[in-house]
Amino acid sequence: MREIELLVEAYLTAERDLVAAVDASGGAVPLLDGRIVSVGRASLETIPGWRRKRAWVTIRRNAPMPPRR
Repeated sequence: MREIELLVEAYLTAERDLVAAVDASGGAVPLLDGRIVSVGRASLETIPGWRRKRAWVTIRRNAPMPPRR
């Protein structure tokens, strides 16, 4: 169980650092292999009157849109 806790903490630290790096770069960052890294944000009210902000990173590949039918 302790190993999982350590992995979760390492993951959350890396995600926080990646969000900061993408923000510092001005938004969506293209990678050399064609993927794009961007940041999503939300403000959640989990307990009435207590608002929590959350940011996460999305990594997606630029793929051509399929033709419309």
